[in-house]
Amino acid sequence: MSAKSLPEIILVPGAFGTVACYDKLLPLLKEAGFSTHPGPYPSYNHANPVEATCVDDITSLRNNVILPLVEEQQKDVVIVAHSYGCVPASAAAKDLDKQTREAQGKKGSVVGLILIAGIITLDGETAVEAMGGLPPYVRMDGDTAFVKEAMHYLYHDCDPATAFELDKYLAGHAAPALATKPTAPAWADSGFDGRRVYIRTINDRCKHLSDQNQWLKKTNVEWKVVDYETGHYPFRSQPKAVAAHIVEFVNDFVSL
Repeated sequence: MSAKSLPEIILVPGAFGTVACYDKLLPLLKEAGFSTHPGPYPSYNHANPVEATCVDDITSLRNNVILPLVEEQQKDVVIVAHSYGCVPASAAAKDLDKQTREAQGKKGSVVGLILIAGIITLDGETAVEAMGGLPPYVRMDGDTAFVKEAMHYLYHDCDPATAFELDKYLAGHAAPALATKPTAPAWADSGFDGRRVYIRTINDRCKHLSDQNQWLKKTNVEWKVVDYETGHYPFRSQPKAVAAHIVEFVNDFVSL
C-alpha cells in the first residue's frame, strides 16, 4: 500500500490525560508510514468546569480535528480513542463513515473506529450512567474530578520508575462532561460494520473487564475484539503490540 493511500490516525485521550500519553506509539506508527494527529477536547483541565458538557467535547473534536482532515483535506482517517475519550470520539464521527460519504459524492471519511478500554454510551446515556456512577478512584473538588492513586488504578503494570513521567500527563477533568448526555454514536450505524474494533484490557483496575463486556454487549453490533493482559494503558505497557495491531486493523479497514 502506498503512503498516499494510508489513512491518517487521530489519537483521542481518555479523561484526565492529554494526547501525550500516546507518545510511545508515535514513532512506531510513523515507522509504519502513518501520520498522526492529536484529538484533544475541552473538558480536560477546563478553566470553568461547571460550563463543560459532553456535547462541547464532541463538537470541538469534530470541528477542530476531524472535519479539517475529512472535509477540507479530503483525507480518510481512523480514530483511536481511549476510555472516556471513546464517548466524544464515537459521536464526533457520526455520518462521516465511508459508506455515507461516498453516497453523498464526497471524498474523505472516517474509515474505522478503534476503542481502547473504552466507555461505550448509548444514544442519550451519559458516561457516568454507563459506569454506574463515579468510580472509586475519582476524587471531586467542586466540579473538577481528579484521579486518586493513579499508579494503582491506571498503569499498575507499567514500570514504577515511570510513575512521575506518567503523572505529568494527568490533570483535573470537568465532571459535568462525564454527567451530560452525548449525541448519538457513530458506531451504531451500518456504515461502520466491519470497521469497529475494541481492545479489552483484561487486568484493568480502572475499567473492569466485566464493565467492558457489558458495554460491548449492549451495543447489539459486531466488534472485532482483541484482548490484552494489561491494565488501563496498554499503549504504555505494550506499545509495540498495540501499534502492530493498529496497523493490522487499519489495513483491514482499507481493504473493505
